[in-house]
Amino acid sequence: MYSFQYDEGETWAAWPNDASLSQFNSGNGDIVITQIFRQLVDGVREQMDTLKQKIQNDKALLTTKMDTLLTTFDSYRTEAKTEEVFAR
Repeated sequence: MYSFQYDEGETWAAWPNDASLSQFNSGNGDIVITQIFRQLVDGVREQMDTLKQKIQNDKALLTTKMDTLLTTFDSYRTEAKTEEVFAR
């Protein structure tokens, strides 16, 4: 197992800037871990919200296009039929 020694002020990307390693070792580790996961989950949530919005926009556009297509087909079918006998 690897071990690394950090100075009091050293942090890494996911580590909360206001939490020192001594705080983690002094019994506040659960708070630090909660802060780390909160930051990570917030980042994931933002990405998922963006993706969800894109999917909803694409679905709405597709629904509109399909409604237009169905209307066109219905119009064509009505024009092409004469008392259940196809005119074309």
